[in-house]
Amino acid sequence: MELNFAVNVAATYTLTELVMPLLEKAAPDARVITVASGGMYTEPLNTNLQYSESEFDGTKQYARNKRVQVALTEWWAEKYSNKGVGFYSMHPGWADTPGVSKSLPVLSEKLSGNLRSNEEGADTVVWLGLQPKEKLVPGTFYFDRAEAQKHLKFAGTAASHEKIGSIVDSIRSICNLPANP
Repeated sequence: MELNFAVNVAATYTLTELVMPLLEKAAPDARVITVASGGMYTEPLNTNLQYSESEFDGTKQYARNKRVQVALTEWWAEKYSNKGVGFYSMHPGWADTPGVSKSLPVLSEKLSGNLRSNEEGADTVVWLGLQPKEKLVPGTFYFDRAEAQKHLKFAGTAASHEKIGSIVDSIRSICNLPANP
């Protein structure tokens, strides 16, 4: 498996699906919070999950995988709406992490001193974990403790979320999981 896909999509999907029986037992307090990225704004959902184009672009693959995470969160919120488990995705903002400085050195250098600390980046995920579920909207993408848009105007990403069903089928096949119940 392509590493970015393995970490950000295959592992996220497989782990979430495998722990669903335990999450259902922990309901109504159980929740899944997927840490996505604003990088997803540049890419629509793409069925080319393993990035088979001739020239690999790690930044593009990362953005694609983060878009899949946000669409999966919507999909889980709908699929498991009667199970009492909350599903939310969030964007931590641009934080000063080793991953940002290694993967995006120019951005990291230009924003030096203006990137978020680890604590600032973690704020919304912690907040989502502590909020009463009735104050949250299942399937929503959050940023800075508030609902955020999932698509930028004119980016052409909104209609792509219709592909999530076939993408889930592909993920299940790639991960050797049984067909979706």
